[in-house]
Amino acid sequence: MRIPRPSPTFIVACLALLVALGGTGYAALKLPANSVTSVQVKDHSLLGKDFKAGQLPAGPQGPVGPAGPAAAGRWALVLPSGAIVAQSGGITARKPGDGYYVLDFGSSVVGKLIFASPARSSEDRNAPGGIQAGPCVTTQEGDSCATGNDPRFVAVFTYDAGSSLRADHAFYVAVSG
Repeated sequence: MRIPRPSPTFIVACLALLVALGGTGYAALKLPANSVTSVQVKDHSLLGKDFKAGQLPAGPQGPVGPAGPAAAGRWALVLPSGAIVAQSGGITARKPGDGYYVLDFGSSVVGKLIFASPARSSEDRNAPGGIQAGPCVTTQEGDSCATGNDPRFVAVFTYDAGSSLRADHAFYVAVSG
């Protein structure tokens, strides 16, 4: 088997590669340490990653920004019986019917995020279904409640595993904002 002759283009490319590698190798091996000074460096050509930690001086401390808003969330863990077993404080609960709970948060919940999710407790090991929650107001945001229409109240409905019938289940409910 005969080896084909290299083309002139291939020979020129190899020579260019050797020259480039030779120049870089020469610079790496022959230039003394710290021999490149600010005179040889173009403005704005160096980046922060080009320096070791501690080589760049820290700038002056900026002004302190404004404090963020205080955490304004309130929450409760409610058992299937309607008893609150853990909470952020000041919340009461009533259970007007199967899978139907009304919680009094003590102040208006209208216009705030209301979040409800199933919970697992020692009293409730059955698979939960869907869960719904909303304020007790007769606007598009809520609905009327058995305990009266009051913007402090949140109604929560828990359902069976098929989400077809109301059933008693433990849940978390939180109001944020």
